[in-house]
Amino acid sequence: MAKWHAFLKSRPLSFVLLFLFGTVPLIDQTRAAGAPDNELFQLSIEANETDPRLCLFVVTAAEERFWTTLKMADEEQFQRVLSLKQESQTNGKLPTMLGRYQIKDRRLEFKPAFPLVWGGRYQAVFNPGVLKLTTKKPDQRLSKTYVIPLPDSQPPRVLAIYPSGKQLPANHLKFYIQFSEPMQQGEIFEYFSLFNKSQNQQVPRPFRHTELWSPDGRQLTLWFHPGRQKVGVNLNVELGAILNAGDEYELRINPKWAALSGHPLGTEIKKEFKAVTMDERQPKIAEWKFNTPRPGTLEPLVCELGEPLDYALLRSQLAIKNANGEPVPGKIELAAQESIWRFVPEKPWQAGRYQLVVGTVLEDLAGNSIARPFAIDLSQTEPTAPEVGEFVTREFLISK
Repeated sequence: MAKWHAFLKSRPLSFVLLFLFGTVPLIDQTRAAGAPDNELFQLSIEANETDPRLCLFVVTAAEERFWTTLKMADEEQFQRVLSLKQESQTNGKLPTMLGRYQIKDRRLEFKPAFPLVWGGRYQAVFNPGVLKLTTKKPDQRLSKTYVIPLPDSQPPRVLAIYPSGKQLPANHLKFYIQFSEPMQQGEIFEYFSLFNKSQNQQVPRPFRHTELWSPDGRQLTLWFHPGRQKVGVNLNVELGAILNAGDEYELRINPKWAALSGHPLGTEIKKEFKAVTMDERQPKIAEWKFNTPRPGTLEPLVCELGEPLDYALLRSQLAIKNANGEPVPGKIELAAQESIWRFVPEKPWQAGRYQLVVGTVLEDLAGNSIARPFAIDLSQTEPTAPEVGEFVTREFLISK
């Protein structure tokens, strides 16, 4: 009897249950570790009790040969043996997720590199056949589905899309899209489309597939592909320009795109605009019109820019300095579809001379900066404009 006890004790739980009862009980796929799959391998999911987005995907095996072979495997084989994919709401499964593999106490553990997302549906697949082990059952592939429930919160909202105007140059370059909460990142371009209302058709391949997010994940910079917007380069010649002057368009965001909370937008977002004549002229700070405030007040300094300029750069590339070169603290406001820049000081203005300091990377909607135009004729041997430094300034006086 002692021998049988020792024999059973040395076997995995699945073997013992099979030996004693002739069957293995079925266990829900989304439960934590310990769910036996067959007499050779187990695939289980260990979720954090307080945060179900933090998980370990675990394989245990009865065969010593499995561990001996696995210890000699490289990273690529690990990924083929145990993989995790999120299921997309639009195009099936997304690419295999990155993470860390570890062999610990006869367990193969996979920890995703980032927390999973609320409302996400994931499939873990274990395929020991990659290691070419000879077993009585050659197909030992196992899979489990893990669904993270949505927390009790509201759907995300699009707060603003910049430029805010409804007329954009035909060589327009980028949008800034602001959300009420952080959005899911990675493979986002399936959720965007550009529709030509005048021609009643989708515009093919309009976006540059590079995700540029603010640190808090609430603002996305969405680029039109520069290669199609720059006249004469390969994509512009092969596919044509994205926008045609005179045509009306809709930038569309799919309602299935979800926030990190797991909640989808729920409704399709549209920004309507009309393409107008291309803009090939650089912004010129000397042409800006100033409305200077009175001393002793908190009235804003108002700069009329003459045209809409880049929303984000207007907020980061302009500053006020006093006669001593010291920054003047205050708040920036934009108006008239980003064609007016206003500066409200924290403290009342003092009479004297000031400088508006502008970074020369400041651009218009077509990518023409103070430093250089977006489209440069490379056939010209002589520069068309003098070189400018990192900043340019414009002085103004607040009189007594």
